[in-house]
Amino acid sequence: MPSIEELSESLGHAVVEAMATNRTSIATKIETELKPAFRASIIVPVYNEEDVICRTLLCLSRYLGFDYELIVCDDASTDETYSLLKTMKTENPNIRLIHSDVRIGKGGTIKKAIEIANSDVIVYLDADLSASLDDLPHLLKSASKSDALVISQRTMQGRLTQGVLRLTLSMGYNMLARLFFRTGITDHQCGFKAMKKKVAKQLIAQTSNDGFVFDTELIVRAKRLGIPIKEVQVDWVERRPKRANTKWLRASFEMMKDLIVLKENLR
Repeated sequence: MPSIEELSESLGHAVVEAMATNRTSIATKIETELKPAFRASIIVPVYNEEDVICRTLLCLSRYLGFDYELIVCDDASTDETYSLLKTMKTENPNIRLIHSDVRIGKGGTIKKAIEIANSDVIVYLDADLSASLDDLPHLLKSASKSDALVISQRTMQGRLTQGVLRLTLSMGYNMLARLFFRTGITDHQCGFKAMKKKVAKQLIAQTSNDGFVFDTELIVRAKRLGIPIKEVQVDWVERRPKRANTKWLRASFEMMKDLIVLKENLR
């Protein structure tokens, strides 16, 4: 299976350039590399992803073939993300687009997507495709065979690509989550999870966090509802552009606060 880089190189630049000049149809550029034996709804939450969103959707489309539903949730982006998404939607009938005029958070957008998903199996993943697409079939197959929440566990080698600061913050967060909720899970926040739609609707009916702690709350709620949790180890290469350390520190502080709020709400 071609890597993301190979898929991007063969498709991304040429198609995005074509979009800009209106010289060709995106659909004619997408070739099928893999068609899973089951239908799935793929959810991609996005916020200000103009640098990667075209590559991501093209890679997903080429990888999945034709039998899929791609729900892209734009959380009030302030760059050209939404404009690019509207263009790609006109060229790819498998894309469904949700747009919010005000920020509702990653968890909020995923909840909206789950409500309208048509497939029996759902997976959501990050817009930068840091998780390897080669692991997508493993998550989907595992979810299709049981009423479980299927979560990803990044290898330490993969997590090291995040950089020392983010890895340290992530390990501290996960340690606190295990201490608060006794989950026994080592990686609560990997944005690559799958489940049947009926399981997803049962979980989101219980969740209160619409931000980044949504991932953790799904696990906590599943534990409390007696829903099995299956971990699948995935390859991970950090692809998100580097940000100032102050942004990661501020985001981590907000997540820690939300984690404490969640603990208080569950008492």
